Amino acid sequence: MSILPRLAVGTIQPEADLQPIVWGLLNALEQEGVRTQSFLSRACFKPCDGAAVISGHTARHLDSWLMSPDVCRNAFLRSASAGDLAIVEGKYDQAARQCCDRSKEQREKTAGGSLDLLCEWLDLPRVAVVDVQLITNCHLPGRPAADALLLDRVSGECDFHRWQTILESLWGVPVIGGLGECCVLRKNIAGLSGGNKPAREWCDGLSDEWRQYSSVSNVMQLATRLGTPGEWSRPQPDEHFSLPHSTVHVAVAYDEAFHCYFPDTLDMLELRGAKVRVFSPLRDESLPAETDIVYLGCGSPHEHAAALAENHCMLLALKQHVCSGKRIYAEGGGLAYLCQHLETADGKRTPMVGALRAVAKRNAVRMPPTPVEVTLAGESWLGTAGTKLRGYRNSNWLLEPTGCITRLAQEADCELDLIGRHQAIGSRIHLNFAAQPPLLGGFLRPCPAALAWGETK
Repeated sequence: MSILPRLAVGTIQPEADLQPIVWGLLNALEQEGVRTQSFLSRACFKPCDGAAVISGHTARHLDSWLMSPDVCRNAFLRSASAGDLAIVEGKYDQAARQCCDRSKEQREKTAGGSLDLLCEWLDLPRVAVVDVQLITNCHLPGRPAADALLLDRVSGECDFHRWQTILESLWGVPVIGGLGECCVLRKNIAGLSGGNKPAREWCDGLSDEWRQYSSVSNVMQLATRLGTPGEWSRPQPDEHFSLPHSTVHVAVAYDEAFHCYFPDTLDMLELRGAKVRVFSPLRDESLPAETDIVYLGCGSPHEHAAALAENHCMLLALKQHVCSGKRIYAEGGGLAYLCQHLETADGKRTPMVGALRAVAKRNAVRMPPTPVEVTLAGESWLGTAGTKLRGYRNSNWLLEPTGCITRLAQEADCELDLIGRHQAIGSRIHLNFAAQPPLLGGFLRPCPAALAWGETK
């Protein structure tokens, strides 16, 4: 029996939707009494977290582009211990290589984290998902570097066994299960808006369909065939332990409008002594007592713009927090809330906090996150000049400056990705601070209050 049962599950086709078959697999495992902990192979927020509904454990984030191997392994071990089986999901590099007309150099520049590299670092058995309905004119994808296959969107038992025979004979890789078309369930999932979670009965339906072609025992046999490698099964020197231990008070906005956070970051803040408390910009009238820093994550403030604007007490509380020289960090939707106005895709503008002199415009076209690296142009509580930050740009928000703001990124093509005024910092880049310990230190180190609002430029 393996010390740490684990699997990588990924697609090899760039157009494939991995979500239904992964949720069916997770739910079937949970029904058999196997507690699962999900990981994502890139530090990007998914529109819907079905894993939290199925297992009660929010998906964690690993990322070979952001993390060193030791930071990645320690993060994996810390969270994987919460379950009986760890599953890392994402896209294999084979899918990225098929993407398009991009050159190799362009693909490498925009790839971000690699599931294949995580498989090497964590010694993960590899399961490749093949959407059989994306195979046309008998044109097969290249043979995947996988230990097993799952077939998605098979039209029935005959179709499943036909593709099982073809792929096992051509690729020499065993098929251990699959999922049917499940048209109604897939349509329901596709209709979920960001931040909403799938209904429990949808997950049950997916696992029922998954069991028609699959066996939990086959999955567990693959997941338990490897022991934890000795060189990283023992605690490794952890960069986190060089961080300060602090009792800084962090107020985290969490409600229907703001709900996208890396749980790893919040965990590490608490492990290093920070007092993390939540508040609702939609309903609360004040910030938690003794707040040192306000953390405004991403979400969907454009869907709640009127309600946010009507909570005058909270708008005033945030303005007073900034005017007293205290810190705010906001990214994505949180950045939009911190601006003077939020403009929805239909052109309607709603007044917001006004700490940053800009209008945040919601992009009418939903854009995928893109990896970006920026260099801090000057000193700030986030880091020293020259510090490199890596994360994924949220291009669903566009900024139009209306006054004096400080551009914190050195790169010309990223000048509005990271902006500030006084001690308030807004970012279009989603940063997983737990993946980059030096950045986490900016949260933990006590920061003397800046001069009052009226005394600064």
